[in-house]
Amino acid sequence: MSESVLPNHSINFSEKSLLKLPSSLYKDCKKYLSTEDIKKIQKAYSFAFYAHSGQKRQDGSDYITHPVAVTEILVGLKMDTDSICAALMHDVLEDCNVQKNNLAKMFGNDVAHIVDGVSKLGKIDIKNVADTNANNLQKMAMAMANDVRVILVKLCDRLHNMRTIEFVPRKKQIQKAKETLDLYGPLALRVGMQDIRSELEDRAFECIHPLRANLLKKAIKTSSGGRKKIVQKIRKDLKRRLLSNGVNNAMVKGREKNIYSIYNKIKSKHKPFSEILDVYGFRIFVDSVDDCYRSLGIIHNYFSPIENKFKDYIAIPKTNGYQALHTSLLALDAFPIEVQIQTRTMWETANVGIAAHWGYKTKDDRGLGTELRATKWLSGLIDLQKKSSNATEFAESLKKDLDSEEVYLFSPKGDIYALKSGATPIDFAYEVHTGLGDSVIGCKVNRREAPLNVELESGQTVEIITSSKKVEADPAWLNFVVTAKARSGIRARLRSQKISSARKAGKFMLESELQRSGKSLKDYRGNNLKRILDSIGAKSLNKLLTELGSGKRTGNIVAERFYSGLQIRKESDSKKIKPVFIHDNHIEGVSVVFAKCCNPVYKDPVIAHSDTERGIVIHHKKCKQVAPFVSKDPRYIPGKWAVNTKTHVYTAKINVVTIDEIGVLADLVSVFTKAGINIEQINTKNIDSTFASFELEVDVEDLDELNNIMLKVRSKKITSSCIRLINEK
Repeated sequence: MSESVLPNHSINFSEKSLLKLPSSLYKDCKKYLSTEDIKKIQKAYSFAFYAHSGQKRQDGSDYITHPVAVTEILVGLKMDTDSICAALMHDVLEDCNVQKNNLAKMFGNDVAHIVDGVSKLGKIDIKNVADTNANNLQKMAMAMANDVRVILVKLCDRLHNMRTIEFVPRKKQIQKAKETLDLYGPLALRVGMQDIRSELEDRAFECIHPLRANLLKKAIKTSSGGRKKIVQKIRKDLKRRLLSNGVNNAMVKGREKNIYSIYNKIKSKHKPFSEILDVYGFRIFVDSVDDCYRSLGIIHNYFSPIENKFKDYIAIPKTNGYQALHTSLLALDAFPIEVQIQTRTMWETANVGIAAHWGYKTKDDRGLGTELRATKWLSGLIDLQKKSSNATEFAESLKKDLDSEEVYLFSPKGDIYALKSGATPIDFAYEVHTGLGDSVIGCKVNRREAPLNVELESGQTVEIITSSKKVEADPAWLNFVVTAKARSGIRARLRSQKISSARKAGKFMLESELQRSGKSLKDYRGNNLKRILDSIGAKSLNKLLTELGSGKRTGNIVAERFYSGLQIRKESDSKKIKPVFIHDNHIEGVSVVFAKCCNPVYKDPVIAHSDTERGIVIHHKKCKQVAPFVSKDPRYIPGKWAVNTKTHVYTAKINVVTIDEIGVLADLVSVFTKAGINIEQINTKNIDSTFASFELEVDVEDLDELNNIMLKVRSKKITSSCIRLINEK
């Protein structure tokens, strides 16, 4: 694209004659807009005309023809004046070096905001959601969430670009077509722009696979000859039945599938073209919701319904606001037909989506737009952005969330929620409320307890069981949740938990170090503590402890500053350090992890290690992984067991060598079963033709129980040896 000659953006349009709108655009605007509105649009057209002066499109035409064509699509949707002005100027920020604040001064903040959002959308490369592109997608989504007109203008912009894509180099054609299928088609569906979505997808498909598209078109044309009579006969029969039963103003039309939809069904269902096309589609339009259900009953009386092929999207609308009754029947000589029944208002919403709800005359009318269910998804983008740690994570979540397949679920109070297909109770909990998702510990599906990873089905009632105490998120949940809201919520909690663990580990490290001088953190308060934190360069004690626990600071260096703060000398490292007491699975309220390299159990001699990743880890004193560091690293503190309340079980590893004969494993397992000890895992290995080896992971309450069970195993005639494993991988 050639560089434009920048206009004088300080031109006072009130003193300069405005350019006339193109005649077709003027006629369409005049049908529903006021003279004042049209004057503002003229001003926007004049500004865009001068801004793009000297710029050409790939086909050689003046660039202004593109924003005019985009605007005509929006006017066809009867959009408001600000949307139309933004459409005329949607490329001036990107291509003409115009400043956003100048647009705001001349046309208002709404117009400037829409143009800015559309410009950011234009910079996205869907092949690479990292870095800059992810940031652009994030900014676009935020602009779209605040004002849905951003995506409406962009969809019309993309539609005109796809209509004229043959003038673009082939490589760019493929890129833009894939982008359209991956992002703009799903976005159009999400905001209910069905007509635009169908055309976008068909044009993108024809661009990427021209031969396949032509073959499908020819096949449809060839088969349509014989089908016309059948379709006409069924259509007349449906209308006659409805009229004779009092549905007087019904309209019945044949429904054609778009090419891309047919292609997708052939691919996904692995069915031949003939089977896909043999399903005849019809739409019935009536005046009221009551007529929708009456019509359904009438056609079910005359034609045989196909089992499990009925969906009520009137009682439970789709997320994008789509409403209709769907049913499949056998007509005439067992011809399968699909029938969609909806009011004319529902049809308008299905085809022009959120644009049908946009009030274009007064600000009060805009409230209508919020009634569309799509706006709930759009507003959810703001929450998604807050929970995402970076732009790339947000971009990936947004793309996954554009999946169109949905299930419809009920809360115990009867509220309806639409979620992505494959959703689990955790997805449901986060969809209802973030706080509910953060406190979920269990669920009931149709009044029966169910696991949190069960895939939910449409029509089920889901009850979430919560805890009043703080619940830690399980990283494994990320493996089965499917909604962006749940995924971002879990990730945010995991980040918070990691910070919390690091803070606790940091406190443990500093307290342990200060013990060497007989002091604790409680001795440091007020100005004294503030002076020490300032000398270290830490904003707060919590921040310092978090950095200490995450390995960003060294414990003994920080402790030296604390010693200096009280003007005391650090006592010799040779002084015996007080051991820390382990209560079941925590030390002084801080959760601990039991090392899997040595599997310590209650009453074992142990060492507590402050690990930057896992928090406080308890090792067996003889563990080979910690032995070389115990006397050198202050992060290793002697541990001592407090009185065990037996609320925690410990996993121990033992190795048993037995004679190799039939039934030996059953004999071995029976020893543990009789003792009431659970075996977590068994690995077997043949040593030679005489002996076999069994490595077992068993749950025990303490060292005494472990020693007793090993003694019983050794007493068996089949046993050659039984030893405990420490530091075995």
